[in-house]
Amino acid sequence: MPLLQGGSTLTDALFGTRTHTEGAQYQKPRKIPLRIEPKTYFANERTFLAWLGMATTLGTVSTAIAGFSVEDGRERKGGISQGTVELITLTLLPVSVAMIAYALFTFYWRSEFIRRKQVGFFDDKVGPVTLAVIVMASLAMIMLAAIKDLIVNHK
Repeated sequence: MPLLQGGSTLTDALFGTRTHTEGAQYQKPRKIPLRIEPKTYFANERTFLAWLGMATTLGTVSTAIAGFSVEDGRERKGGISQGTVELITLTLLPVSVAMIAYALFTFYWRSEFIRRKQVGFFDDKVGPVTLAVIVMASLAMIMLAAIKDLIVNHK
């Protein structure tokens, strides 16, 4: 599959949208205009709100952990250090903001796709997988830092 073909952009080639659809050259042109039902707009909005809800939850948890951890100067036995709490906050907040940016981009992209009544795929094969890998890597890094703190502070 050529990456760029017939003036389509890289995203069109990746997502199979707009002008680059697998097997499009074999399809007959539509004689009847494409009908978009109102529930399509609501489905796009519902997906956007679901992504926003997850990003808000992640950001809220990160901020709450930072807010509830107060360094009081006393030596603690066990638990996680202030450095790990800061790592949690500085890792999860940017991930949350990235999720919100992705949700906004995808919502706008799909809205334009629906408004123009373009035939093609509405799914995104790269974004959710990328965000899942980023969240998994950040949570693994936080877990390793917390385990290290527990081992060091337990002695």
